[in-house]
Order: sequence, then structure tokens, then C-alpha cells
Amino acid sequence: MPQLNNTLSSLLIRVRRYLQEPDSTKSFWTDNFIKQMLNANYRLRCADLSLAFEGFFVNVVQTDLTADQARYAWPPNFQRMAKMELVRTDGTRIPIQRFERHEGVLRNDGTAGGDIGYLPTFRPIGSGFELEPGPSETVADGIRLEYWGIPVELEADSDVLHADFPSLFDEMLVLDTAISALHSETIMESQGLTRTLERERERWEDKWNSFIEGRIVGRQQVTPFTTGWFNYIWIGFLLLFGMHSV
Repeated sequence: MPQLNNTLSSLLIRVRRYLQEPDSTKSFWTDNFIKQMLNANYRLRCADLSLAFEGFFVNVVQTDLTADQARYAWPPNFQRMAKMELVRTDGTRIPIQRFERHEGVLRNDGTAGGDIGYLPTFRPIGSGFELEPGPSETVADGIRLEYWGIPVELEADSDVLHADFPSLFDEMLVLDTAISALHSETIMESQGLTRTLERERERWEDKWNSFIEGRIVGRQQVTPFTTGWFNYIWIGFLLLFGMHSV
């Protein structure tokens, strides 16, 4: 088997070479334990890639618009959204903007299909999203979603890394796993299991904070402050009479 093959069995062999324990029957670490650490580090690195917003692990799905239905569920394996589009009956795609409505009246009289006047906004709610206003017509594949998924765990010996994972850096994944294994042995012998788990948790905590900072990708607009005409007149008055009084 080639050394740089990225199947699960090959990755385990490479990890054990770093650990200098190629024989699993005489090793401190079982294969199942190394697989668990390998998958944990795999997902951690995948989280790094997804936060780069370069399209890694992005899935595309289309779902129907249903008449008089405003709320829809996120697709399976959904982690965060990249883009939502309204698909017209002629195939035209128009991005749908996120908008949190905290004032004004929602008039649920949207017309889907070819009516260019129907262009709702959306807001995430629960395990899905809500269109405002909702459609009054049913349109097959009327919504197109681009969203970040999560690669499946490696379980069978022949399982390989996700196609989006840069093969140039699979050795980093091997080293991550070997280091995790060595840390678990050292810390467990000197400080106990709690310290081992705390260290692993710290690595995930940073990614967790980055994830919850922006689950939905959006744009923000800021209206610059503009001084009223009265303020300009008042400043001019002060400058004029202030200078004469000096």
C-alpha cells in the first residue's frame, strides 16, 4: 500500500509509525482509540477550512416553494449557509437577503413564479428559515441553497478523506493524531484523564467561538452620521462671533 494513500487504514499505519508502535496488539493505543482521535482532528481541520470561506465542503440543494408556507427546514447535514437564491420559473436566480424585521407590517401576499415583484427576505429561525413574505404559489425547485456541510467520519478501512480536503496537508492530520495520542499517554500517566480531556476541549472551544460568531453569512451596511443644517449654522455662528470677541 502506498505510503501517501489517504485511506483510513493507510492513515492509521502512518500514525503508528510516528508512535513507534506499528503492532496494534502490543500498543498502548487501540485502533479504535486512534480512529476516534483521527476523526476528531479531521473534523477540527475541516472546521478550519470551512471558516476560510473558500467554498470547502459546500453543498448545493434546491427545494420547492410551497404556496402559503413561509417556514422551511434546513437541509440534512446543514452547518451554516453560504447563499440563498430565489429561482424563477424561467431559471433566473436572484439572491435572497437576510433581514430581521423589527418594525413595519408583514403583508403575506407574495406571488412566486415569474412575477418579478415577489422578492422576499429571509431570517433564520429554529432549525430552518422563514421567508417574508411567504409565497402564494407553489414552484418546483423555487429555492436554491448553498451551505456548508460536514464530512462523514472515516469508519471502514477503505474510507478516504473528503475530496475538498487538501491532500497536500494530510500529513498534518497524521501528526495531529500522533500528538494527541502522545499527549493522552503522558497526561494520563502524570495528571489523569481529566487533564487530557480538558486539553482536547480547549482546541475545540476556539473553533466553537468562531462558529457561533457568524453562522449565517451576511452583509452589514452602516449609514454614516450626517450633521444637520442647524448644527452647521450654529458652528458658523460660534466661529464668527467667537473670533470677534477675542
